[in-house]
Amino acid sequence: MILTAVLIGAVCGIVTAFVLLRSGMLRERSGAAMLLAAIAAFYPVFAVIEADPLAILLHLAIFAGFTALALRGFRDGLYLIAGGLIAHGIFDVGLMFTQITGPAWWPPFCASFDIIAGASILRLIQTGKAPR
Repeated sequence: MILTAVLIGAVCGIVTAFVLLRSGMLRERSGAAMLLAAIAAFYPVFAVIEADPLAILLHLAIFAGFTALALRGFRDGLYLIAGGLIAHGIFDVGLMFTQITGPAWWPPFCASFDIIAGASILRLIQTGKAPR
């Protein structure tokens, strides 16, 4: 099940980066910034479902941090947003080894999505297909 989640997440990450590019959302950075903020919102939702007040507070704080990074990236450059996606993917990898809120398949799916989408956006910047 974990391998399937990783593969599906990776495919979705590549497709999302391509759609952001083709639709023009990378030119104004708002699409990528919104993506980063939205991704960070899933863990607070899982914590609410499980009704764990401590997990809710923890994941709201993490959400606030990634949302602040998304806002900064919107203003200052796509590099920050791509880095934020990769950082969130690394966060997801760490959650695979802890007592997480939400479904067990979510961290591997989200980690591969985030890392592949972030790396794809970085590559698009490096090749000049997306602005810095």
